[in-house]
Amino acid sequence: MKLEKKSVQERKEFSKELYEKIFSITGKPKKILDLGCGLNPLNFLYKNIYYLACDVDNEALKRVKKYFKKNKIKGEVFYFDVKQDDVNGLDKVDVVFSFKVFDIFNRNKKKALEVLKDIKSKYIVVSFATKTARGKRMRYPRRKWFENLLLKLTYDYDIIRYYNEVFYVVKK
Repeated sequence: MKLEKKSVQERKEFSKELYEKIFSITGKPKKILDLGCGLNPLNFLYKNIYYLACDVDNEALKRVKKYFKKNKIKGEVFYFDVKQDDVNGLDKVDVVFSFKVFDIFNRNKKKALEVLKDIKSKYIVVSFATKTARGKRMRYPRRKWFENLLLKLTYDYDIIRYYNEVFYVVKK
């Protein structure tokens, strides 16, 4: 959970701007799925969007559930393992967030392809770290393997860059 806390803290300073940029591409959604949410929902600023938050970290899910209740955010919080569970069973939504999650598929591109195809959403926002865990800049912050999957699927995408993270806003 330590890394997730760091990600949430890093993203906090540009969260409002990030969501504005994302929604300028996707349109403002009515329903969001945050796949591998961690503590990301703690930075979410919109109360009139239904938010589905899922992860494998039960402690993070407890904190998110408590945050939703305290801040009157409509949504659901539930356990889901994107590496093993079938995304076909998830609700249809307007936008899917998957921040700093897809690197787990670096060695299993077939599963990444399956997840991208099976997600029931017009837009998927996937992010990757551009710095190592030690804070050093990565040599290759873009994920060519991911871009190649998008090309194979003929999905269009826009890229939003910040100093520590790159966001792919994918249109299916």
